[in-house]
Amino acid sequence: MKKILFFLLALCAAFSLTSCQVNWFGGTIDVPWYVVVVPVVLLFVVVYIAIITGTYVCPKCGTEFKPRWYEISACTHFNGKRLVKCPTCGRRGFCRRKR
Repeated sequence: MKKILFFLLALCAAFSLTSCQVNWFGGTIDVPWYVVVVPVVLLFVVVYIAIITGTYVCPKCGTEFKPRWYEISACTHFNGKRLVKCPTCGRRGFCRRKR
C-alpha cells in the first residue's frame, strides 16, 4: 500500500508542473492538472479497494481465502466468479466471491 501511495504522490507531483489544453468549439481552454488527475486517481483507488476487500470460496474444498491484488486484477471473471487458484487444494477454477 505504501508503494501505491508513493506512486500516486509522485504522479501528482509530475502533473503539478503541467496543464492541459482542451479544444472546445474552436476555442482553447487551459484546464489545471488536478481536474484530470484527481478523478482518475479516485477511480483507481475505488477499484483497488473493491478488488482487495473480497474473500473467495473454493468450490472444491470450501476454503475461504484472499488472493493477492495482482492475481485478482488480471484474472478472468464471469458471473461474479473469478478464475483463481486455491491455496489449500491447488485447484485452479472459478471461485465465488463472498460478500
